[in-house]
Amino acid sequence: MEVDTIQKPALAVEPPDANFDPNLTPETGEQYLQKVMYERGKCPVVVVAEKPQPSRQQKALSGLAAVPTDDVKNVAHRALIPTREWETMQNQKFSELRDTITAYRSSAQYEENLQRTHVYLNFDDRKHLHEYCANNLPYVSILLSIPQRNLEILLEYLHEWLQDSDQASSSSSLQQLDEPSDPELCDTVAAVTPSTSGKELLQRGDGYRRDWIPQWIYAILACLIKPLEPYIHSVLRDIAKTCITLRNELKQEDEAKVLPLNLLISIISKHFNQSDLSDNIA
Repeated sequence: MEVDTIQKPALAVEPPDANFDPNLTPETGEQYLQKVMYERGKCPVVVVAEKPQPSRQQKALSGLAAVPTDDVKNVAHRALIPTREWETMQNQKFSELRDTITAYRSSAQYEENLQRTHVYLNFDDRKHLHEYCANNLPYVSILLSIPQRNLEILLEYLHEWLQDSDQASSSSSLQQLDEPSDPELCDTVAAVTPSTSGKELLQRGDGYRRDWIPQWIYAILACLIKPLEPYIHSVLRDIAKTCITLRNELKQEDEAKVLPLNLLISIISKHFNQSDLSDNIA
């Protein structure tokens, strides 16, 4: 039988006979090729992979979020739920702020200020970060000097502190400094709530400002560069769900305390693809 051109042997090597021992280590090139021929003869001509059996039925996702909302329910009093007009206004201001920061990143002033900004933050030391954030305002120049990965780490810490400290339900509501019209001036990024001077904002009766966690979260959201890693969307989603849970614990007369919670819920649901958590789903 004529052998196909591709299958013609390049070297004249006798095939292994009945006395061939595949367990022996080849000592010559001929013995090595005989072992290859032996192993090839043991391989099936066609191999069909088995279809993997799923361990459990996969849940269909809506595309609005990565996690279903079955573990959080919005049972807050209607007076604590923001109106659609309020959400639209806050999201518009947040969009303008992000646009300003994005444009600033492309300016010459950004590189100059980056060289002048020297703040040492140890992202492996939670206590150090906790003390710094609780005692300092989230300046734009500081946040923009921090690598994105470290901002994401800080965001995870802030979520943990939000859960542990219940800052949003305290006796002091989230305050606001003027929004940064020029990030070069190192103005503070803050939420849109009743205005207070910077001096008053930094006064602490019990060691920490009550509003610092929502302020830092808001500021980081304004500085994050998209697209984000999937797990960061999960962190943001957890933050919004925590805000919903904290809001559920408030009473009708706690309208001032609910403002930072509503702000974070609105921004995360609108700007970070978690629209199923929105209070006013279009």
